[in-house]
This record gives sequence, C-alpha cells and structure tokens, in this order.
Amino acid sequence: MLAIKMPAAKIVFPLLHARVAEKKPLTIMVGIVYIFLSIACSLFVSDESRIHTGGRAVRQFKLRKFIYLFAPCIAALLFVCLFVSPLSAGSVTAKVNVIIEKLPILKQEKMKDFHIVIKNYIESVEWLEDDDRMPIEISLQLFLTERVSNVEDRYTCEFLISSTDVQYFDKRVRFAYEPGDALVYNEQSVDPLTGVVNLYVNMVLGSELDKYRSFGGDVYYKRARNFAALGKFVRTEFIRGSTEREELVQRVFVEPFVTFRKMKDYYFYGLYALKENNNKKEARKNIITALDLLQKAKTSETKAKSSVFDEPKQFLDAHSREIINLFKDYSHRNDVFKKLIELDPDHKELYEEHFTDS
Repeated sequence: MLAIKMPAAKIVFPLLHARVAEKKPLTIMVGIVYIFLSIACSLFVSDESRIHTGGRAVRQFKLRKFIYLFAPCIAALLFVCLFVSPLSAGSVTAKVNVIIEKLPILKQEKMKDFHIVIKNYIESVEWLEDDDRMPIEISLQLFLTERVSNVEDRYTCEFLISSTDVQYFDKRVRFAYEPGDALVYNEQSVDPLTGVVNLYVNMVLGSELDKYRSFGGDVYYKRARNFAALGKFVRTEFIRGSTEREELVQRVFVEPFVTFRKMKDYYFYGLYALKENNNKKEARKNIITALDLLQKAKTSETKAKSSVFDEPKQFLDAHSREIINLFKDYSHRNDVFKKLIELDPDHKELYEEHFTDS
C-alpha cells in the first residue's frame, strides 16, 4: 500500500491510545507527584505559624496542614478515577441481552441476572494486547431454553455476538450454570460457557484489529483457534457444536478469508486518509483496491465451493453508504458502482441512484 504505514490503532485514536496504554506507570507517576507536592506543601507552612500559641492557632495550623497534605492526594485520585480507570479497565465493553421467556418460571428467577454475570465477566478480562488498547464495544444476545437434567441446571443457548460490521450466530451452545457460579478466564479452560464466550470475543476482536494494521487480528484469531480446539474436550453432554466452531476459526487462516482480511487493511487506511488528511484521492485509491480484493475473495469462494462466507455481505451492509458518500461525485463513479452491484446486489437500487449518464 505505502512504504511507511503506522498502525492505524495509533493513528486514528492517538490520544486514546496513549491514555489507555498500561495504567500502572501512570498510577506510579501520580503517586510520585503526590509525594513531592505533599512534602513541598508541608514545608510551605511558615515557621511563624508554628510558634503561635493558644488552642485556636494550633487548630488553624492543623487544618492548614491537613489541606496542604491531602488536597493533592484527592486531586490525584479524582484524576485517576475520572480519566484513567474508565478507559483502562478491560478496554472491551459489552452490551448483553439474555432472553429467558422460554424458561420455566423457577429458572427465569434463577437466571434473571445472568446478563450481568456475562457482562461483568467480559469486562473484567484484559483481552487486548498493550499495543491494541482502545475502546471496543461488542453486543451479545443469548436465547436460553431449559435442558432437563436431574444432576444440575443445564441450558441450551442460541448465541449471537456482533460488533460494528461482523456478527456470529451459534445455535449449538450448551452449558450448566447455577446462580453464584464464578466465571473465571483461563486460556486452558474447557468450561463449555466461558470457552464459547472466549472464542467468539476473540473472533470479534480479530475482526476489529484487522482494521488498524495488516493482519492486526492474528493474535486474537489464534486465541480463538486455541479455545475452539479445547472445545473438543468438554464433557460429552456439552460438546455439540465444537466441530463447527473449529471449522469457523480455521477458515480465517486460508483463502478466501486471507484476501478478505487484506481488503480491510486497504479499506480502513483509505478511511484514515479521508478523515485525518481530507485526502479524497488517496482514500478512493485505497478503497478501490479494497473492492478489487473483495471481488477476488468472493471469486475464490465460488471456485472453492467453500462453506458459508458471510463476512463480505456483513461488511457491505455496514459500509455501503460510507462508500457511496465517497464516490458519488467521483468522475469514474459508474465503474465503481457497477462493481458494487456485482458484489452487493442487495443494495442495487441504492447504487443505481448515483449513476451518471455522461
């Protein structure tokens, strides 16, 4: 694409990237500043104040000393709470909706706070590498039905997870859960619930980080592959769907998905050129290359007769209007919109509105 290309995570969100980098050094720095200010302020109390006599003078001195010593501490704590912690903690936030209406009344009562359990679990884990720390929001919907057992409370779950332009749906999730059970992150976990959550969160993060640098999502896709492999070792009653999950992850590392991932790198670099430099020429150049790669990926899929490859459609559903806005006044827009119709026939009428007769 270009000889020099900074990771877009640092380009598009430079301030956020700096602020959400590892919290510990900043906390230490605040502590050092507080100690320095406390010493300086305590020395600032004049000798004249110290030699006053009488209860009132002494009380006044103690109050001033208290203010001098603890005001910097309070300010530092407020700074950390307001500006550091919310951005640093986890970096991944989750909107979770759990549908429990199909459960028996007793189970509905037991699972009424399950959405909070899943949300707290996701937001407590440090999913992102240090260089990738940025705010990422994901959405989950879990449709629960009871799976009768005399041993424990078991559930069948239709699991839907999504971010801005990708989603995964799994109707084969099964797990056991009792209120109060602790969900613990473990990269060697064979727990049927956290294992599935870990897999799909990493799949979504892989998709998101591919936007910021070439194959930036590799580490997350590899983690997802690890969780998929571990899924074969869960208890037999929960193993359903493990083969399909493993196949889902494995395809990320082969064609046509590899070309699709290259496409995202060009596309989002084009958006950066437009947003940061207002360089329409560079933006169009990169996004045209991205559309060529998307066409190549879809052609490879057809020739290989590969399994369902939904990501290109999801991508265009999310970004079609963005592309139209960039090319609607482009001199060669007809060529671009013809290609888009081939790639995205669902939005044919939308693209045709912007054809020119000339």
